[in-house]
Amino acid sequence: MSVLSAAQQAIMTLVGRKPAAVVSSTDVICVEMTALAQTAAVEIAKSHDWQALSQFYTITANGTDAAYPFPSDYDRMVQASELYDPNNWCWGYRHISDYGEWLQYQISGIGLISPGIWTIRKNQFQFMPTPGASQKAIFPYVSKNVWVATNGSPKAELTADTDVFALDERLLTLSLLWRWLALKRMDYQQEFADFELALSQEQTRDKGARTIRSGRSLRRFNIGPAYPWPLG
Repeated sequence: MSVLSAAQQAIMTLVGRKPAAVVSSTDVICVEMTALAQTAAVEIAKSHDWQALSQFYTITANGTDAAYPFPSDYDRMVQASELYDPNNWCWGYRHISDYGEWLQYQISGIGLISPGIWTIRKNQFQFMPTPGASQKAIFPYVSKNVWVATNGSPKAELTADTDVFALDERLLTLSLLWRWLALKRMDYQQEFADFELALSQEQTRDKGARTIRSGRSLRRFNIGPAYPWPLG
């Protein structure tokens, strides 16, 4: 369903009328709804690693550069994800989030286990050592393209009444309700509570049912599985 239908539903609930257009309209409430829809869509997208917005990307090294740009639609890494080396199933690139530790490796040049380490700096993926030609790094990320145009092209900005929200339209409508009331300095506690409940339910359903096992999971403590064969 389009953003028009989501906004129409919100406007009908709030003021009892149904505009023929919203994004292309100059009516005050339609202009407000268009701005609120963009804000709402982005914030809903940032609230969870939605499977509908999750993508996989492969960096292919050229043998010269140690830094590579984000994908064009990159918003953020999937939570707790890493950069994986497709040629090494046992371990991938090690993430270094502390710049001081990165400098220690850079200065000493010791202790680096193949394929190496990575960090994010200046909106680029930085590698050490410099990856060899055709060496790959694969990772999951969340796209910033929260809208889909009529031709099926994903995009980040709302520009037309026919644009479709990439996630659940009901979430968009509920978000518009409380945001417009807040904009007008009116009570929005119930509308916000309805939105929060719906958001939580959609987040729970998003990636399917989970199997609950007794005992502690190694993944909970960021510990990988043991090497399956004898050492030595």
